[in-house]
Amino acid sequence: MLELRPGDIVAERGKGINAWFNRKVFVPHTDRLHFFLIDSFIEDDNDYSILESIGKGITVGRLSWYKLEDMEIYRLNDPECEEIGRKAVAALSKHGRARYDYFLLIRFFLSALRLILTLKFPPWKPSQLAYVRDTHLLCVEAVDEAYRAVNKPIIRESVFPAPAMFKEALADGRLVMIFKGTLETV
Repeated sequence: MLELRPGDIVAERGKGINAWFNRKVFVPHTDRLHFFLIDSFIEDDNDYSILESIGKGITVGRLSWYKLEDMEIYRLNDPECEEIGRKAVAALSKHGRARYDYFLLIRFFLSALRLILTLKFPPWKPSQLAYVRDTHLLCVEAVDEAYRAVNKPIIRESVFPAPAMFKEALADGRLVMIFKGTLETV
């Protein structure tokens, strides 16, 4: 199996209307939609535990649940990435009761409407959209919040948490891609 470290970021390829919408609305363009963190290796099951934000909030899961999905796996481009990753995962666990951020979707549409009314049409950079952090977390926010807690944020302060920001972090060299494909190919 692929050797992963705590804090590695998994980006699942999106499907359907949400993925199409994400690719058309934001730049830089990306087909990645769902993000989560590797927690730890479970030797007895030859699997990894993960932390992700889904409809019910932050939850624990297994990487094997995604073994057939097209994914990219990123790692913080830092010599201390393993220690920082452990701290980031521990920091995210403090948000274990955080709810899913359904309100962010409403705020997105209001912010998008404001841009359209000022004759600014998509695609948009996430920095063009209004954003204020709160205690609710979408998957992208959860990963960023984990790294923000250890002073290594993926997304710049006050920038809308869109998957495009991970593409930007790759381009800037703050993240490196360590895997692309499905786990059944490993």
